[in-house]
This record gives sequence, structure tokens and C-alpha cells, in this order.
Amino acid sequence: MPKLASVVVDLVTTATNKPFTYSIPESLADQVHCGTKVRVPFGHRVLSGYVVPETPEPVANIRPIKAVLGQGFFSEEGWQLAKWVADRYLCYLVEALHLVLPPGSSDRLSLEQRVEYVGLAITEAEAKALIEKLAVRAPAQVRLLTALVSGGAQPRLELLRQTKAAASSLKSLLARGAVKTWVQVTDGSNKDHLEVIPPSSDPPVLTPDQERALAAIMPALKAQRSKVFLLHGVTGSGKTEVYLRVLAAVLAKGRSGIVLVPEIALTPQMQERFVGRFGNQVAMLHSGLKDRERYAEWQRIRRGQAQVVVGARSAIFAPLSNIGAIILDEEHETAYKQEESPRYHARDVALWRAQQNKAVTILGSATPAVTTYFKAQGEDDHFCLLTLPRRIAHRPLPQVNVVDMRQELLAGNLSIFSRQLQDELSRVLAAGQQAILFLNRRGHSTFVLCRRCGLVAECPHCELALTFHKAKRRLICHHCGYSKPAFDTCPSCGSSYVRDFGCGTERVVSEVERLWPRARVLRLDADTSARRGATDSIVNAFAQGQADILVGTQMVAKGLDIKRVTLVGVISADLTLNLPDPYAWERTFQLLEQVSGRTGRGEMPGRAIFQTYTPHHASIVAAQRHDYIGFYTMELKRRKRHLYPPFAEIILLRALAPIEKTAIKLLHQVSSVLIADKEVIVEGPTPSPFLKVGDKYRWQLLVKGPDLTAVRQQLAAAWPELTAAAGRVQARLTVDVDPLSYL
Repeated sequence: MPKLASVVVDLVTTATNKPFTYSIPESLADQVHCGTKVRVPFGHRVLSGYVVPETPEPVANIRPIKAVLGQGFFSEEGWQLAKWVADRYLCYLVEALHLVLPPGSSDRLSLEQRVEYVGLAITEAEAKALIEKLAVRAPAQVRLLTALVSGGAQPRLELLRQTKAAASSLKSLLARGAVKTWVQVTDGSNKDHLEVIPPSSDPPVLTPDQERALAAIMPALKAQRSKVFLLHGVTGSGKTEVYLRVLAAVLAKGRSGIVLVPEIALTPQMQERFVGRFGNQVAMLHSGLKDRERYAEWQRIRRGQAQVVVGARSAIFAPLSNIGAIILDEEHETAYKQEESPRYHARDVALWRAQQNKAVTILGSATPAVTTYFKAQGEDDHFCLLTLPRRIAHRPLPQVNVVDMRQELLAGNLSIFSRQLQDELSRVLAAGQQAILFLNRRGHSTFVLCRRCGLVAECPHCELALTFHKAKRRLICHHCGYSKPAFDTCPSCGSSYVRDFGCGTERVVSEVERLWPRARVLRLDADTSARRGATDSIVNAFAQGQADILVGTQMVAKGLDIKRVTLVGVISADLTLNLPDPYAWERTFQLLEQVSGRTGRGEMPGRAIFQTYTPHHASIVAAQRHDYIGFYTMELKRRKRHLYPPFAEIILLRALAPIEKTAIKLLHQVSSVLIADKEVIVEGPTPSPFLKVGDKYRWQLLVKGPDLTAVRQQLAAAWPELTAAAGRVQARLTVDVDPLSYL
């Protein structure tokens, strides 16, 4: 009787959403384990797949595994985690499994890289003599030999790139017997030889608040008891030092830790804090790394060469073992929620992994999510609230002034800057200090309009206003990416009365340069940071005092700790307040409190100015007062009235179809499979706030209830039939469990 294996086929369909049984040929018996990548027959095709630790189901006509492609792609814990994600977020099993695979594994046949190296096949003296001989007639060969003499053996591709030599020149040197090549198996890591870097300085003396927080965390850590701590600390209160002390205690016990930060907060400053304390015990995992760099870091983690993982959302799936602590900095950030399937939330995944590893979880924020703070207020002793109510060295929180822009207009001020903000910027520049100007938008203006006929430039695929980008002279859709050249004459009526309305980062920079021509200005948004390394370069330049004013979008609101910043100006504080989203008020409060916290972090006190057309809105008033509790109390009442989290679970189902009636019909079909329950509310179908995107109409269905476990089971059972029905009419169904956006 041949041995059997359960294999998840690497194909995303409803028909493959389970493990399949294959026999293991005797020649491969010693190579097939949990996490092995294999090639298997599937129908008329041969596909790759992954061996999982499930008992194979007996089936007729069992077919054999054809080949083993690699080992150790995930552990048994990784498989259990993937199963949990698939069940919790209603995604395909193989989609969830991809989360725990090494970066780029779908394109790799093994977990090692085979790199071709080039080195000298002759002595250094012979090489120098050959260089003199070839100096005139073969300059490319000379460059190759010179590089090998000075730098030793090198990867072939890197050598050719560095010397700008053609492969034919290298072939000539091989024919001469001057060089040799060989293949070396490596994981791509260049860190194995490094020793642990000692701390750059002695750790700072803890404040009494920090000591109290650590005293509460340490017993659970020492007892290896899973417990969740919400560390509610005002901006600049020293939350990061608490994280570092917890990790030091974790490492001292021979365990490991994960630190998650929002992608936009992964500044060089943050990285240096952890690497400076723990050296090459730290591995970084984020999108700023090249694929091979992320792969090398993943390998170091898997091999136990790194015990602390610092990274963005996906780093929660790092292959660490024996985890002692998982930390989420800025735990309220929406960046922890994945927008595409699997639509997981890293905070929930962290709680699951911590539970499995008997680890502590620390959720840190100056503006915790309302749902998190609500849990911390409960009677569950598994969840504990800790506070850091004061800044380090008793520095004051920034004074916040709210400017009513309606009054500015009445006073005849047509500038995007209020008179007060202009005065404060002049003061800061005169004093040699720095300022941050924040705008929750990129581009030059919101939209382009013909003042004669009223035409607004719209995306033909999404029916949404196009954004004007002045530097490129283009109109761009920020939803589907469509773009076209900007126009000076109305394409509808031929009028030249075409004007751009609104305000974007480019326009803010232009206005700064007009009013303060000597000011040095940097811009940080999705456009300027698109090039690899651009974000770090801009942030470093500003931190080193190479600019006076930093203009930016949400990238400037978090993670920056620059001592000379004494002013933050928010151009449009109410920009996100009126979005058709139940979390709009919470996001606005969090954003304003976070960005104001970028100022006054040094010896000089800071000030923030919020420009708004709704100065009395509760979110803006609470942010002005730094009053989280006041905002939380108000928002909780509103959530309870409308049955939103934490008083209900929510599932958002959306249909996307080229014909609007098709989308509506599909959602009625989805609604019909949900068993009636007096505690479950189904709202819709209703049109999505953005009705048409990318030539697809979008309608949605909202399911609410105190416990939607049964609903998830009903949807999981009906999903193959529902998605097949959608496919027959060129439509698509999506499901989002615990959505953070309704747009």
C-alpha cells in the first residue's frame, strides 16, 4: 500500500478549495513532508501544490506525485494559520496559504538560489599582465579583469552590470582560461557574517509611566501566558521604548518577537531604533525591499538567524517559532487591513498567533480604535489597559488652534492658507525651525471644471472626477489609473473658461514658494515616493535640516520624530468627515491627533493649526483638546444607535458587473441563502458610494449581527454556486469580513 499525502493545489477556484489525495512514489518517500512543494497531475494538467498535514481522504484512482520542487515552505503552525484565515475571512484555502509562503515562492522551485559566480583562474600577477596586454584592444575585458582583481569573485550578473561589459567579453576571457565560473547555492542573504551590533547608546531612563506599563506586562511574559495589553499613550510618550524593553526580555528568555508598524511609518528612524538595540537579530519585512532582499530576510527568520521581525502588515506571517511577544504600533491604522482577498486584519492574526504561542500582545496607539478601547474597558482579564498619559520629559502636547475658513473668505482671504497659518509659518521660518503642512490628498487640484457649461472632467470608466496633476499636465483617475492630457479649452462647448478647483499637494507647494520664495520645500506623497528609496531620501533630508517645510499627505502624519518641527498646519481638517463611511468621524479624529503629534517633540514647544469649514464638529473639537476619552464616549453612543462595531459584527458583500441590473440580481441571490435570524440584519442591496469603477457597476449588501458565525458558514457552503452564477454573467462577487471601508 503506497503512502498517501494531502496536497493543496496552487490554483484559485471553488473546485480546488480543499486538499487532494495523492500517492507518494517510493523514490520520493523521504522528501515529502508538511510544507513540501510538489508537482502533481490535476485533470489534464500538471500543477504545483503544497503538502499539508491533513489525513488523506481515501479516493478511487489515486494518482502519484510527479516531483518534489522544494522543502520547508511552511510549518504545521503556518498551515493551521492559513486554515484559520480561510475560515475567518471566507477566502480560498490556497489564497490563505500564500500568506505564509516565502516572498516570491510562486516563481521559485526551491528555497535556495543558484547563483553563477565568476573568479580569476590565474594568479593576480598574471591577471595584471593580461590587463596591460589587452588595454588598447579589449577595454571591456580589461574592466572585467580589473574588477575581479580588486573585488575578488563576484556574481556573474552583478559583475557584468558593474563593468558595463557584454557577455561576449566574459566568454572571451573564459576561452583564454583567465577566469572561471561556478554555481553557488545561497539564500541571497548578506548578513550571516555580521556580529550583533551593540546599542548605539545606553537605553534611556524610564519614566514612572513606562515603568508601570512594563511592570504590568512582565508577569504574563515570564509566565508565558497569552494576554493582550492596550498601551494607550499620547504622542511622544515613549511607547517605542516600552516595546524595546519587552523585546529585550523576550530575547533573554530565548524566544522571538514580531513588531508591526504601518507601512507609511517604516521610516529609517523606526528601523534604526530596533537595529540599534538588537543588531542583526532584527529582520525587516516590508515593500521597500527588493524581492530578493525580502526573500533573504525570510530565510534568515526561518533558519533562526533573526529573532525579531520588524515590518508592515504581511510580516505577521513571518516563519518565527517560539514567539514571546507580538507588538502592533499604531494599532488603529487601516493599513493593517488588506484590501484584496484574503481581506485579513493583521491585528486579529496577531491575536491568533499570540494565543497559539502563549505570547503577549501589545497594541500601542495614541488614538486606539474604538473597538479595541471598548474591549480594554471590559471585564475580560485577558485584555488589559495601560496608559502613558504624559510626554517624555513632561513636554507639553501641542497647542491646537482651529481656524474657521468661512470667516477667512468673508474677510477677503482667498489663499489656501489662513492669515494665522501664514503668520505662524513666517515666525517658524524666521526662527530657523521647521514646519509640516498636511493635506489628505495628492495631486494639484481636486477637479477641473468649465465655468461656462459646467462640464467636469470625468473618468470614462468610473464616472468619477479626474484629478489634475500640474507637473505632468495630466488628468488622472485615482481609482482605476486612467489618465489623459489636461485641456485648456472645454471639449464640450469650446470655452476657454476652464479652471481647476480644490487643493492638492502640488498647489500647496506652489503657494508656499510664492509666499516664501526663500523657503526650502520638500513634498512627500504617493507621486514623489513612487521611486524606490524616495521616501527614505525625502524624510532623511528633512530630518537633517535640508528643508524648512515638508508638504505631504498621510505619509507625514505618522512615524516622524523630528525635534526641530514646531508647527503643523492642516490645510483641510474636515476633508474626510463627510465621506459615506461609518468610520469617517473616527478616522478624522485619529488623523488630526496623529499629525498634530509630529510637532513639539524636542525642547521647543509645538503648535498645530487646523483649517476647517466645520470648526464645531465633534471630531475636530476633540482633536483640538487632545480628548480621546471625550471622542470615544461620543462615538460609542453613535455606534450603538446604528449597530456598528463593537456592538455588531459586519460582513460586506459586493457585486461588480458590467450591467447594473445584473449586480442587483446577484445580491438578491446572495441574500436568499442567508437563513432568517431575528438577530441578523441584512441591509440592501444598495449602490456602493462609488457606483461605477473600471467599467463595472458596484452594488453591495451589508450583514450585521452580534455573532455572524452561522452567516459565515452559510456563505461558505453557498459560495461555489454563487461565484459560478456570477461568472456566467461576467460578474464578480467579493466578501469582506469586518470591513474598514464602505467605499
